[in-house]
Amino acid sequence: MRKNHPTILFAVALFLVLRAGAQVTAYPAAAAPLSAIQAALDDGFYALAEQRARSVLYTDASIEEKREATFLLAHALWGQQRYKEMLALLSGHPDDPGYAYWRARADFELKRYETALKDLSKADMKGSPFAPAALRLKGHIEQRLGKSADAEKTFRQFKQAFPGHPERIENQFDLARLYADEGKITEAVAQYREIAAGKNQRAAEHARLELARLLRTRGSEKDIAPARALLEGLATNDTTRLACRIDACIELSSLEKRAGNAPAAIQALRQAIELSPDTRQSVPLKLSLARMLLQEGNTDEALKLLEQCRNEAPDEAMAAEVQLEKANALLQAGRYREANTAFQVYLDVASDPEGESKAYFGKGLALWNIGRFPVAAAAFDKAGTEKALFKAGDSWFKAGKFDEAAKRYQAFAEKYPDSPLLPNALYQLGLAQAKVGQTAEAMATFQTLETKCPESPFAEKAALRTADLLMAQAQWEAALEKYTRIGQAYTNSATAALSLHRRGLLLYRMKRYKEAQGAFEKVIADYPDSEYAPQASYMRGFCLYYQGKVDEAVKTCQTFVEKYPDSEWTPDVVFWLAEHHFNNGNYTEAEPLFTRIATTYTNNALVPDALYWAGRSEAAQANYVKALEYYGKVAKQYPKSEVIPQVRFAQGDALSELGEFARAILAFDEIIKKYPDNHLVNAAWGRKGDCQFSLAADDPARYAEAIKSYQTILDRPSAPVALKLQAEYKLGRCLEKTGKTDKAFSRYMNVVYTFLDPEEPVVRSVRNVTWFTRAAFGAAALKEREKAWVEAARVYRRVVEADVPASAEAAKRIEKIKKDNWLLFQRAEEKQPCGN
Repeated sequence: MRKNHPTILFAVALFLVLRAGAQVTAYPAAAAPLSAIQAALDDGFYALAEQRARSVLYTDASIEEKREATFLLAHALWGQQRYKEMLALLSGHPDDPGYAYWRARADFELKRYETALKDLSKADMKGSPFAPAALRLKGHIEQRLGKSADAEKTFRQFKQAFPGHPERIENQFDLARLYADEGKITEAVAQYREIAAGKNQRAAEHARLELARLLRTRGSEKDIAPARALLEGLATNDTTRLACRIDACIELSSLEKRAGNAPAAIQALRQAIELSPDTRQSVPLKLSLARMLLQEGNTDEALKLLEQCRNEAPDEAMAAEVQLEKANALLQAGRYREANTAFQVYLDVASDPEGESKAYFGKGLALWNIGRFPVAAAAFDKAGTEKALFKAGDSWFKAGKFDEAAKRYQAFAEKYPDSPLLPNALYQLGLAQAKVGQTAEAMATFQTLETKCPESPFAEKAALRTADLLMAQAQWEAALEKYTRIGQAYTNSATAALSLHRRGLLLYRMKRYKEAQGAFEKVIADYPDSEYAPQASYMRGFCLYYQGKVDEAVKTCQTFVEKYPDSEWTPDVVFWLAEHHFNNGNYTEAEPLFTRIATTYTNNALVPDALYWAGRSEAAQANYVKALEYYGKVAKQYPKSEVIPQVRFAQGDALSELGEFARAILAFDEIIKKYPDNHLVNAAWGRKGDCQFSLAADDPARYAEAIKSYQTILDRPSAPVALKLQAEYKLGRCLEKTGKTDKAFSRYMNVVYTFLDPEEPVVRSVRNVTWFTRAAFGAAALKEREKAWVEAARVYRRVVEADVPASAEAAKRIEKIKKDNWLLFQRAEEKQPCGN
């Protein structure tokens, strides 16, 4: 049988030991040489070194060998971060330098610095091989304890005591870093330069790199050039270690970025990526480059780099991180739909709670920016962070779901009472409560905000909103008092001006024009540069107008227009001036003001109305062709304006005045068909009938059309009495024109009897009296033509009894008829029953 070779057995044992790691419990029979244990430690095979050191402790080795093995075992346990086991192993032997050193090393790692320092101080390290390491460890402990002066002294002591020690250069680096931390830049620079001038190339490269970092961090103008020179020298030197060259490129990129030289910073980072030997190192660098490109606005290249990073990521965790980075880049670039998709891709594979929270928040922002507020709110809810909860409230508010918004803001206020966003949350909560009709709750919330956060600008807003709510509830006196207190409590000039201005508007609404005028004048005087001064200027004019000071009011508004030609209020004031002139019959002054709105403030909502009234101004002057031009502009340029029915009606009237009755009928028909619920429909039927009546002069068949139009008015419950009296009268005229005098007489008398009905009396308006009079005289005329003198006189008698302006004329006609037909009337009176 073939015997196993010793080398093979050792390899198998080594494999088993390495695989088992720190869990090795079986030991070989033969003790390992101490040199072999040290070699395993030097190679970083701590588990193997542990196994071999324990083998020595389990043999009949000498006391000195076991002592050395104990220290080697402590080193192995240290390498595996098993510090408490080290302390158990090294208990006792307080004066032994080796035991003291390794115990101090364990306590140092456990952050028990005072204990570690005491252990080192108890042992006499002089002449001990542990003295150099113990001295360096002491310096690090002192540094951690904040004893910088002691640490500096210790590191300098090492430098003097062990000038040829292998760790002398590392000690010098420690001293340089300590100087840098203490702000002793000159001393730190001197140490790095001393190392850089030495023969150890590796240390020299490292020193130059650290020196460049130090100069870059200090950041003064005089430091930039030498730092750049050091880094460029390392980055471009082919003999420099690869890792150092890469670090130099990264540092150079940071330096150039800080110096404001973005192209050079990007180029240095590209060089670092090119030098990187594997993706594990290049992917983070590409990520940094992508972020820098994003800052420079080069989104497309940055996104390509991020996609590369995701594909090249060495593990799923980094791939997910890169995906999140890509989603945020898309969000930053304003590509919200793509960002939403990218965040969802991350969420589909993510398992990191913190990453998921960030992704849900980013997804919420993306959805917010594309207007999908309810879905955004759901994403913010899932993010579960302070800011996300606030944004969830904002999202529901934007979506018009104010009750849901209020829940989020309320939850935020309860969960984060010390958040800087609290004032904003309380303000939004009050707004949401007001939106759902919880006025009392809203005012209570605003009061809480004023009380808890009096210095916040939202406190001022809350006070103003409280006053607004009081005003909306018609609690005008309370609102006035609130506006007054706001002006006294808040010194912010904008708030004081606003509260005073709102007070003026409220007084104006309460018709307390003199007081309102005073408030507006104070705004103008005390806050002439505020945004409220222009409106206050013309509102002062309105106050004067309602106090009967018309000329002064007009002059004030004209001055406003001249002073603030570009104010948002100017079109309204110009319109008011134009209306004033129109209502006073000054059509030549009204028309140019109306047209000024249309030509100067072309995007203003008043333009369609201004064009319409410009047309009305021309029509009032009998300039019907010009009027039609204005009406045509409104119809063509603003076909969806609310003023279109009025425009069509005015068009019909103007065309009627020009004798174009057929075209006028088309205008009235448009109102009837397109706007059946408009208040002008009844009048449009009447005007249509009038046009048909006029056309019937040449085409008698059209009387039937007119009759139909007038009858439609009579059949409409919404038609006013005056219009029905008019329609009834005109219907009678149509019947009279077509020879149906009996029916015509009946229609005329319908008007007469309706007007005189004692049970449902008709208002004695000018229009109603007019149609009554015309109908009565029309009916009487029919009877006169029939020589039915008694009946005619009876109709006129109704006019006399009605006591209208035409009563005197009716009495004269009765007198004439009776005089011409005295015998007829005498006989008629004889036939009257007794008592009549």
